Amino acid sequence: MFTNGRPPLPKRAGVPTFGRMTLALALLLAAAPRLWTDAPAGKERFTAPPTSIAALVHSSMPAVVGIIATTARGADNDPFHDFLERMYGQGGTPGETPVRGIGTGFFIRSDGLVVTNMHVVEGATDIAVQVGEEERVYRGTLLGEDDATDLALLKIEGSAPFPVLPIGESEKLEVGEWVVAIGNPFGLSRSVTTGIVSFKGRRDVNPSGRPGYYDFIQTDAAINPGNSGGPLLDAHGAVIGINAAVNPSGQGIGFAIPIAQLKDVGPHLFAKGHVTRSYMGVSVQEAMSPELAESFGVPGGKGVLVTEVADDGPGARAGLRPGDVVTSYDGEPLVESYRMRWLTASTTPGRKVKLGVWRNGRAVEASVVLAEKPGSSWKPSRAPLAMRHDQEPFGFAIEEPPTDDGDHGRGVRVASIDLRSPAYRAGVRQGDLLLEVDGSGVPDKAAWRKAIGSLPSAAVSRLYVRRGNKTLFFGLRRDPPDTARAEPARAEPARAVDAAK
Repeated sequence: MFTNGRPPLPKRAGVPTFGRMTLALALLLAAAPRLWTDAPAGKERFTAPPTSIAALVHSSMPAVVGIIATTARGADNDPFHDFLERMYGQGGTPGETPVRGIGTGFFIRSDGLVVTNMHVVEGATDIAVQVGEEERVYRGTLLGEDDATDLALLKIEGSAPFPVLPIGESEKLEVGEWVVAIGNPFGLSRSVTTGIVSFKGRRDVNPSGRPGYYDFIQTDAAINPGNSGGPLLDAHGAVIGINAAVNPSGQGIGFAIPIAQLKDVGPHLFAKGHVTRSYMGVSVQEAMSPELAESFGVPGGKGVLVTEVADDGPGARAGLRPGDVVTSYDGEPLVESYRMRWLTASTTPGRKVKLGVWRNGRAVEASVVLAEKPGSSWKPSRAPLAMRHDQEPFGFAIEEPPTDDGDHGRGVRVASIDLRSPAYRAGVRQGDLLLEVDGSGVPDKAAWRKAIGSLPSAAVSRLYVRRGNKTLFFGLRRDPPDTARAEPARAEPARAVDAAK
């Protein structure tokens, strides 16, 4: 474990330390700024709610951010499309607008380093991060992502220092312990729910339906779509989990990634943008029944049963066979297949590990030289969406309603809107009909261009808008040219010695 966010230096060259990192990575991270702040160690762990839940929420809320990720897929694939259409009139026409996925994140470092789920930002061409009670929008840079643990690191640039949440110890959690979740369920920002830890070490579920290293904390604190990536806090206000999934067929059943997994993969994501994993080239059975253990004659009935060995894989080269029972990994006794998979994946490729094996009624030892798992290298994503010229000066583009529309000649409609724009922050949404600018009617594009062409650059403008059967006013001020939202949505993989994205 890191001490105050820094990894300890190796005692001698060639001996991997925390998470079985390589020496080079460990040295690089040791020279870097702290990746997070550990919660103060307490003599006593409070498992009941704090004296004031409101005070805990008040101190924690500023460090929680909203995330809106835009992809290039059609909006008919967006699970939030119907909800956004009903609530905000921003869904648009399926197939014509980008998908906007809603999620949550939280600051772990004051210079703008944010943790969230990978599935929140997966495939995103633009990431908007909403910060603070006023929900100021910044463009987020994706520093790294790991599909096997569903974790991602983002970075924003702005008026640092940002508030941060302290990182706790998920290993010390107790079933029945009180927890609080903060997030943006269905886009309802800054929502708070409370509950207890219903179970820990939940490895027999797979909400995403894809392979991964799952070790979920189960909770009955309400977790819904949009909560993903938000913090699960203990009674001290320390993050002990990252909300990740909800069981769609049940109520009061949500899942969070233990913060220990972030401690494992976070340094790799920050330094390299991805996690380089190893593989052994064997398949193992999820569980070995007492009857099976007895049939193999395994002492104590504990171990991991090998069911298949890939040709020319590291396991095959070490002589492993189907029917072998692996009882230890580098001296650590093995009981669960999950633990063996996780140890293998987190060991540095090229390292030789010693396995204790029970074979044909006797104990043997196998030395396996692990290899890098295929497909584990960093894959840069597409270029970010840029602000279009037709979206100036407020960040939205307009169009005239068609001649057979009842609104033709009465105003211009918002055709598209940049999620980082002052107009979006003020509340303007795609599909709104703009009737007036500063009291002057804008029945067509020509009138609109004339109205905005005479606006002073620093002035506040007043828009009169109709949305459905409601009319609304919005006050807009243009952002200054040096605003942080002009940052690109993805940078080159970050170097640990550089605190910037």
